[in-house]
Amino acid sequence: MNNFTGTFILKHEDFLSPVGLTFNKTEKLYHSSDITSASAENITLFFCGNLYNLQSKIDTKAAELLKSYSTKGTESFKELDGEFTVIIYDGDETIIFRDRHGAGAQVFYNQQYFSSFLKNFLTVKSFQPEPNTEALFTFLSIGYIPSPMCSLKGISKIPAGHVLKVKNGEQKIESLFTWEDFKTSCSNPRNITVDDATAEYEQLHKKSILDRVKGKKTVGLLLSGGYDSGGNIAGLREVYNGDALSYSIGFKDNPWTELPLAKILSERFGTTHYEYEIDGTEIRELPDIVDYLGDPFQEGGLMLNYVAMKLIGDNKPEIILGGDGNDQHFGTAGKELALHYSYKQKGFQPFQKLFQSTGTLWLFNDDNILFRMQFHNEKILNIQKSDNFGFKQYELKKLIKDKTVIAPHKYLESVPKQFTSFDDFYNVHNYFGDIKQVINEVILFKASKMSSMFGNSLTFPYMSTEIYEFLKQMPRGHKCRGTLEEISKGKGTTKFLHKNYLESKLPPEITNRKKQGGFAPLPIFFKDDSQRKKLSDFILASDAAKALFSEKYLHEFFKSYNETAVPNGYWFWYKQVKAFQFFNLLVLAIWWEIFINKKDASELKKII
Repeated sequence: MNNFTGTFILKHEDFLSPVGLTFNKTEKLYHSSDITSASAENITLFFCGNLYNLQSKIDTKAAELLKSYSTKGTESFKELDGEFTVIIYDGDETIIFRDRHGAGAQVFYNQQYFSSFLKNFLTVKSFQPEPNTEALFTFLSIGYIPSPMCSLKGISKIPAGHVLKVKNGEQKIESLFTWEDFKTSCSNPRNITVDDATAEYEQLHKKSILDRVKGKKTVGLLLSGGYDSGGNIAGLREVYNGDALSYSIGFKDNPWTELPLAKILSERFGTTHYEYEIDGTEIRELPDIVDYLGDPFQEGGLMLNYVAMKLIGDNKPEIILGGDGNDQHFGTAGKELALHYSYKQKGFQPFQKLFQSTGTLWLFNDDNILFRMQFHNEKILNIQKSDNFGFKQYELKKLIKDKTVIAPHKYLESVPKQFTSFDDFYNVHNYFGDIKQVINEVILFKASKMSSMFGNSLTFPYMSTEIYEFLKQMPRGHKCRGTLEEISKGKGTTKFLHKNYLESKLPPEITNRKKQGGFAPLPIFFKDDSQRKKLSDFILASDAAKALFSEKYLHEFFKSYNETAVPNGYWFWYKQVKAFQFFNLLVLAIWWEIFINKKDASELKKII
C-alpha cells in the first residue's frame, strides 16, 4: 500500500526493534499492518508507504533505505520518489521524515508522542484537548491549517519534505527541499530547446508511470476531461497493455460535469469505466471525513476525491494513477501574477488597495458586478496568499464572538517581498504558493488521505522526483509560454511543455476545451431546502458556535444564504464562495464535536 492505512502513536523515546515495539505498559500505543523495518548496530528504521526508484522488493526497501541513511544521513531522503513516511531510531535520537509532497502518512506530534492520526491523542489519558483558535480561524479563511500549525493546542504537524529530530527532549525540524535550492535551479535555467525539452519531459512522464505500474496486473486511473488525467491514460497505454479500470465523477443536473469527456478517453484508450454523479446527499458522510482527516479541512475537490475513492469499492486495482499536482508543478495563476507585477511596476497598487477597502460595504456583498470586480481585484492584489474563498478578515471580526485579535497567516512570513524580474516573481509563487501550500497542504493531502481512508493505493506520476527536478530547471517560458504583456491579457499558454507533448496524442474534445478544474460546485450540497435547514440548525446548536461565534451573525448569514439559494444567479463564484463559507462552518462544528467533545462520528451522521 502506498498510503499508510494503519495507525500509530508512540513515545519519542520508545525503543523499536525489527520485530516490533517495546511499549509503555500503561498506554495502548501502536497498531499497524503496513510497516517494514530494518536494523543495523544501534539504528532501527521503519518505513511505511511506496517507493518507485528503488528496485528491491517491498520487504527489503527498509534495509536499502537504512544502508543509504547510514552513508548519507537524512540527505539520502532527497533522492527518493514515492509516497511514504520514515521513522528512525538512531541511538537516543528519533528521526521522522515525510515524503517531499506529504502524500504518505501524516505525522502529528507534541513533546511526548507522535502519531499518524490526530484522534489518537484523545486516547492518551494525560492529554486534554484544547482548541487552537488561531489555527481554526485560519481554516475558516482558507479552508485548511498550514503545517506545522495544528487545530489542537500543544500539537504540531510535520510539513511535507521535512525532517523532525528529537533528542534529549529537544525538537528540531528542518526542510530538505528549501527555497534556496529551488531558487538556484530556477535562476540558472537549462539552455534547452522546446523540442528537446518536450521529448525529455515525455520520457520522464512515461518512466514515472512505468515505475509505478511495473509488475501490476490491474491499474486504475482517475479520469476527468483534462490534459492531466488524459496524459496519464495516454502515457499508460504506451508502456502497459494490461487491464485498466477508470473512474470518473460528475455532478447531477449540472453543466460542470466532465463525464462525457472522461468516457471519450476511456473508449479511446480501452478501460473498463465506472461513473458516479454527485447529487449533494454525500455531505452526510462528512463526519467520517472530518474524523479521519484530523484537522478541519475543506476544499472544492474534497467530496469529489471522497466519492471517487468510495466508487472503487472492493474490486481494487493494485495501483491507481491520479493527475493531481501537475498544474502547480508548472505554475498557476499566470495571468494574475502578470497583472500584479505590471500594476506594481506602474504604481497602480495603491488604487487596488483603496478599491479593496470598499469590499466591506454591503453593495459589494451581493451577487452582482461589484462583487465580481472585488473578487478579481483581491485575487490579483493578494496573489501570493492562498485563495481566500472562506471568511475574509472583516467577516471574521463579525463572526467571532469575542474581540479576538486575528493574527496574520504564519505561512506567509517566509515569502520573499522583493523581486528582480517577472520570472523571479513567478518562481516565488511557484515554490511558496503552488508547491509548498497547494500541492503539499491541499491537493495531494486530500487525495492521498481519501485514498487511504478506503484502503486504495493512489499514486501521482506527475509528482515524481525526476519530473520535479526537471521542471525547476526549465526556463519560465517552457512552463508558462508568453511575454509579460501576453500573459497579462490571458494569451499565454500554461503547462506549455505538457500540452506540447500531448496535443497530438489526445482526442480534440480534450485538447480544444477550456479547463474547468478539479472541484465540485459546492452549492449542490446546500440546494435542498430541508437538508440546508438541517445543517444550519446543527451549526447554530453546536458547541463550536456557542464558544466562538456571534449568534446574530450566524442567523444573518443563513438568512442571506437562503435568499440567494436559487438555481440561477449573476455569477457562479458568488454562490461558490458563500457555499465555501457554509461548508467551513459545518466542518468546524463537526470537528468540535469529535475532537473537543469526543463524540463518535457515527452518532453525528444520524444528526446531520
